[in-house]
Amino acid sequence: MKIYDWVSGLLCLCVGLAFVAGGVRMGLGPLDAPGSGFFPTMIGGILSALSLALLAATALGKMQAMEPRPFWKEPNSWVKVSLVVLSLIFYMAALEYLGYIATTIVFILFLLRFVGKKSWGISLAMALLVSLGSYALFKMALGVYLPRGWM
Repeated sequence: MKIYDWVSGLLCLCVGLAFVAGGVRMGLGPLDAPGSGFFPTMIGGILSALSLALLAATALGKMQAMEPRPFWKEPNSWVKVSLVVLSLIFYMAALEYLGYIATTIVFILFLLRFVGKKSWGISLAMALLVSLGSYALFKMALGVYLPRGWM
């Protein structure tokens, strides 16, 4: 198990440092008006710090060996994961054509009803609430461009 901790720690450290370098190159900006590189720099810094903590714990022998577990918790978990990935691909492909609200309703409805096995009523209510609520937040309150689609 120790070799996996070293490899994953070093790999995540490299990714974190790449995010920090890219974010600094994009520009951090002042604290009251952060630039486009602020968020990637913060995420990279957090990932780098956690990677260093993993590497330090591995070097000091603080990591306890874990018993091997199967990758999938349930026998057919891969089906749910595949459905989520396919629904994300649909979301990306349909967003410009159908528009934000319609695509988000279909996406959330599919996830809740067919992947999460919730009732039709709860799935539809949550899909509408999430769709319209996020539209109100991003489009109306924050002024973010969201695709209108054919509507």
